[in-house]
Amino acid sequence: MDYPTVSRFFHHAGGSRPGLDIVVDQMEIISEWHDGAAVLYRESQTLADSSQNVRWSTAIFQQAEGKIVWRHLQETHLG
Repeated sequence: MDYPTVSRFFHHAGGSRPGLDIVVDQMEIISEWHDGAAVLYRESQTLADSSQNVRWSTAIFQQAEGKIVWRHLQETHLG
């Protein structure tokens, strides 16, 4: 998905899950270079009914024109 598509998705999804709690932890820089980095982290989502969704994510970021750009995201659902 390109940026406009992702932006529209989050704009329309905002507030659609009352009680949603998201925690990001266990962050680790896997690799870094002069204008970017690959980062590993765990994301836990808990819904109002206490059901939980946990995933490991790897993201690649790059600095471009003074901004941090999200270049890639890989998520692995943990059940």
